[in-house]
Amino acid sequence: MTSAEFEDLARRIMGSYFGTEWRRDALIHLPKRFDLVSRDGRIVGDAKYYQLVKRISLPPAKFATIAEHVWLLEKTPAEIRFLVFGNQIEVPRLWLKRFGPFAKAVRFFFLDDNGALKDLS
Repeated sequence: MTSAEFEDLARRIMGSYFGTEWRRDALIHLPKRFDLVSRDGRIVGDAKYYQLVKRISLPPAKFATIAEHVWLLEKTPAEIRFLVFGNQIEVPRLWLKRFGPFAKAVRFFFLDDNGALKDLS
């Protein structure tokens, strides 16, 4: 699966989960286009299709990117903020193990290639 295919899957599954349709949009006060913004702006999320380095090692650059997205999501006025991950569940699990206590305002989900959704928060 490609990142674009994962984003399409995430759009469908997360739309069903939250009962909303999505637009890809930037919020007025942030220089970031989020993948999943509800029509009313109450729910904002991003889809990430990450894997470990060579599928076995911690991905420090990806960890920094996750932290950046958490920080940006925390700056939104949305009531619900989330990241949905695909590819390897170890990436968000390892990030949450290390940094989870600092990211209470953002929910983490894992979506496998078959469309099964797991709440990691």
